[in-house]
Amino acid sequence: MTLIGRDGAHLEAQLPKSPARQYYRPELDVVRFLAFLLVFLSHTLPRTPTPRVSAFLGGLAPLFYSVANAGRFGVCLFFTLSAFLICELLLREREVSGTVAVKQFYIRRILRIWPLYYFGLALGAVLACLPGGSRDELVGLCWFAIFLGAWRSATHGWLNNPMFVLWSVSIEEQFYLFAPWVVKCFRRRVLYIFAAAIVLGANAWLYRLCMENASDDRIWADSLVQFQCFAAGIFLCLILRGRAPQVGLWMRSLLLAGSGLCWLIACGGPDSAYAIAYDTSARWIILSKVFLISAGSILMLLAFLGLSWRLLPRWAVYLGRISFGLYVFHGVARDLSFYIFPKTADFHGSMFILRFCTALGLTVAMAAISYRYIESPFLKLKKRHTIIESQPLLEHLAGIGAAPEVVSRT
Repeated sequence: MTLIGRDGAHLEAQLPKSPARQYYRPELDVVRFLAFLLVFLSHTLPRTPTPRVSAFLGGLAPLFYSVANAGRFGVCLFFTLSAFLICELLLREREVSGTVAVKQFYIRRILRIWPLYYFGLALGAVLACLPGGSRDELVGLCWFAIFLGAWRSATHGWLNNPMFVLWSVSIEEQFYLFAPWVVKCFRRRVLYIFAAAIVLGANAWLYRLCMENASDDRIWADSLVQFQCFAAGIFLCLILRGRAPQVGLWMRSLLLAGSGLCWLIACGGPDSAYAIAYDTSARWIILSKVFLISAGSILMLLAFLGLSWRLLPRWAVYLGRISFGLYVFHGVARDLSFYIFPKTADFHGSMFILRFCTALGLTVAMAAISYRYIESPFLKLKKRHTIIESQPLLEHLAGIGAAPEVVSRT
């Protein structure tokens, strides 16, 4: 085994082929799709009570609004899944090669995220220059270009631009700044302490924000608050130690139900998961809600990890593979659906269904085109710097349902 470069960078051909060097789990692609779908629902369904919707749904209205509000926790599920996978892949890399090639890690992340990310920002800039756009949108997108979109959203509010959804990518990029260094330098036991330190620091910071009566948006877009979700993913990776839970479908159903219950409780009825706190008891309630959000994400991952590939719909796996594009373009697709089917003051069930289906269809179409012509060329370049196989390209997707060998033996 040969190590090349000052940071221990590896050449693909110089490392032995082994199960430890393969970690592709199609069930996690399904989780990616579910995370996107939750976000999509939160951005398309009414999240505040309206007379016509409440009258139309009757007794189901409170549950409908809670589900719509809980949908934004799909972002937290993305964060937890990302931390779980990054930690797992880096630990496997260290096991195989004896170190973590930090330079290679950053090359892989850049090739995976930056092409579509900056394409999305360019599209957002074009939309900002069209009638109805504003100079403030362009200035805000400049913050996003240097991965400070979350900070800008927390301090100045959300952009009136469909690319405002990219605020979460900036938080992921901040996580990547330290993730490979921590795994490279610290033992597994120290990683537990590191994850616990993130949780303690995030809760202390959240408590301070509550004392300052910070707004809902200020707290929700705060990087340190959201880092708790990354800590949850790290904990899950360390506890499982590369193994997938081998449990029956009934237990997985309970885990899935527990995940949904945690998120619905975190919604807090008519209030959002994060709200302005005016007394000590309310602050502790908010802290407990954030814990429930992370717990729900962990339960969701446990419900799917180790699920037989035979039970996974091919279309769901594919949509999970293109989930980054789904996330980037769904705001544009939603705005286009409003243009095709103009929004009216009154609620019309048929019109709403048409807008919803149109937005979802346009999102899938744009994401599929993006994956084929924007992302795939860079994914092929990324493969040259891959040490632990985890990202099959388009040509492998058609065989997911008939090729269990693509799933790593852990």
